[in-house]
Amino acid sequence: MSPEHKRPSGGGRPRPSGKDIRSDRGRRETSGYRGRKPDREPAPDASKYEPAHLEDELVRDLIAAARPGKGEILVKVFADALGAFAAGDLDESLRLADQSKHIALRSTHAREFLGIALYEAGRYKEAATELSAFRRLSGSTEQNPLLADCYRALQKPEKAIDICSEIDVGKVGPQIYYEGAIVAAGALTEMGKLDAAIAQLERLDLEPAVAEEHHVRAWYALGNLLELKGKFTQARSWFEAAASADGDQTDAAERAARIKA
Repeated sequence: MSPEHKRPSGGGRPRPSGKDIRSDRGRRETSGYRGRKPDREPAPDASKYEPAHLEDELVRDLIAAARPGKGEILVKVFADALGAFAAGDLDESLRLADQSKHIALRSTHAREFLGIALYEAGRYKEAATELSAFRRLSGSTEQNPLLADCYRALQKPEKAIDICSEIDVGKVGPQIYYEGAIVAAGALTEMGKLDAAIAQLERLDLEPAVAEEHHVRAWYALGNLLELKGKFTQARSWFEAAASADGDQTDAAERAARIKA
């Protein structure tokens, strides 16, 4: 179970808006996390929200990774953490995710989810630590776009590009591969390499038979970079394509209209 792919918060990745082409950084308003390492596990009735349903395979993985005798507690805490995340209570989700980690330090699921929650809270250094642990323990690059975006926030664009270059579309699928390309393009832009950033996105398949969300995100990002480059006609065409596919869920139509004006 990958929280980022199971979408405990509901729906797919938020659509891009504004001029920034970062992944999803700062997309949720939060009140901050004032947690600490737990000195005890919560009582079984401590959850505030409907716990998430965990698939059997995930339950087995959590129990196997937990400290001796703590498997059932870990399953409960982890399900409650996902439930709080889905309900939009990031503080509670972080508190429970941190508990999950300390019950099972080598659980890829616990480290991955804690990294995602920390990213949502804007705690990018800590998120990078957890997502790096997930990457090391699992051997997976599924969260590399998120990890790379953490490095962008930490003003380490070169590291972000290296992390994105590890992503193999044959192993993770097109959504993650495209997201990695978008994050890498943003990092290149921050390094002043606008032409390289544009080339990064132009290497993608941008003319699919059926447009999916990752194609639309790439169109929007490419339109943004072309506008920065002063290639307004090309930028407008990509914004119009994004607006046509995504309706009014982004400001793509407005940006296309501004360029046309």
